[in-house]
Amino acid sequence: MPVSSGTNRAAESGAVLFYGLAALLVFAPLYWGGSRPLPLLVMELAALVLLVGLAWRGSGLVRSSVLSKPVKAFLVALFLLPLPQLLPAPLVLWSHLPGREFYAGALRLAGVGDAGFDWRAISLAPSSTEAAWLALLPPLTVFVAASFLSGQRLLALAQVFLGIAVGQALLGLIQYGDGADSAFRFGSTLMDGSASGTYTNRNHLAGLLEMALPLALALLAGTVGHGVPRYRGHGHRKRTLRQWLARFSVDRINQATLYGAAALAILLGLVFTRSRAGVSLAMLGILLCTAMFSTRLGGRNVYGLMGSFTAVGVGLAGLIGLAPVWSRFAYTDPIEDGRWRIFDATLQAAGEFFPLGSGGGTFEDVLRRFHPADFLGATINRAHNDYLEWLLEFGLAAALLIVVWLVFYMRQWGRVWKRGEWTPLRFAQAGAGIALLLMMLHTLVDFNLRIPANAVFTALLAALFFHRPIGEKRQPTPRMSADADGEEAPAAVPVRAYEIPPENRTNPFAV
Repeated sequence: MPVSSGTNRAAESGAVLFYGLAALLVFAPLYWGGSRPLPLLVMELAALVLLVGLAWRGSGLVRSSVLSKPVKAFLVALFLLPLPQLLPAPLVLWSHLPGREFYAGALRLAGVGDAGFDWRAISLAPSSTEAAWLALLPPLTVFVAASFLSGQRLLALAQVFLGIAVGQALLGLIQYGDGADSAFRFGSTLMDGSASGTYTNRNHLAGLLEMALPLALALLAGTVGHGVPRYRGHGHRKRTLRQWLARFSVDRINQATLYGAAALAILLGLVFTRSRAGVSLAMLGILLCTAMFSTRLGGRNVYGLMGSFTAVGVGLAGLIGLAPVWSRFAYTDPIEDGRWRIFDATLQAAGEFFPLGSGGGTFEDVLRRFHPADFLGATINRAHNDYLEWLLEFGLAAALLIVVWLVFYMRQWGRVWKRGEWTPLRFAQAGAGIALLLMMLHTLVDFNLRIPANAVFTALLAALFFHRPIGEKRQPTPRMSADADGEEAPAAVPVRAYEIPPENRTNPFAV
């Protein structure tokens, strides 16, 4: 009875966590991608509620060791990263910190610190650093909470994410077809005729769609032919017509059709964002998915060499077809020519404040001092390269965390890329890994990870990519086998035959 109640509590906790995460994901992009104070506040409050619920009922999930110690340490370091910059320092000491001397001189001219007892936070703008710290709550909460879900529920959450991406893509197609004055732009005047969805910037919609495309292709590849039993004997000659037709059950056809339609809608929406970086990375994503999944259709290559050639042909045809579309529809960003000057100014500022950084959220304030002289008439509020912006704001600590993340990412590919049959969860993990790579490349020329909605979606994909089935967290005594959801479960142990005790082997009624 206690075991049953514990199991029920774990199932109930997992269901509440799943629906809470699904609601947060659906809400995230609805109001300008969460990049305004009010929707961001709602997301932060929702993240706090999820964290409190996870702490209160987390024992019912029975998976306290789901996150490894290095990952826990990384998450704690990431969460605490802005806090040391809020520590106060006397103005005399503060003025000698890297990059602060210029501002200390201005404060003295204003008569601040004459008494010698003034204290200032290490960050140049403490309120901005506090806001940057609170903005970390939604993505970190999504990663932690999603890590506690079972493989089946995590796959369902990935399908929710694909539904959100399809909805945004269809909205973008309507916007493109309806023109710049479309009522479906909801009052946004920042875009011309390209698709932007509920985001304020076409590149941010492209960031969402480029992450969703590999996941849709991965689930499509995992669905086609999956679940076909292995037939032993003399090669494949023993397969009957009925066994071949078993590959094409109605359920699998329906799933494959849905995933294929989702991938097509996402790709079309991505094209009509007219984002050069987005379309280029989509082409890279198709190429990587073709190379990775062409030999693993359905968990193993149930279609043989011809299936692989067909998949490669379809993938290459898609790339060839996208090349002229890219040159025809891709939009030349007016800031593209000045991006290198912004990079130079950001590097100069980062060197000035290294190794402490200027403080989280202070980029716009700091770059006014380093504004390019020939870049007039515009306020530079982002570096258009998240790595440089993190380096400026957090200094050496940000550089170390980026390196640690890359080590974790490369190491996880060794766990995901395994021989043998792949389950749908393994396909989804590989698709999430490709999506993360595309986002890491895109953020070299944009600031997608500064958009709360895309930061939350990236955290979900990271949780999916780093998901560890239950059987991988301990050394199993019996041989482990994978179930349909990708969760590791103990293989069936042969039941020992019942033996008659020796004292009962003699028939007392025998003559």
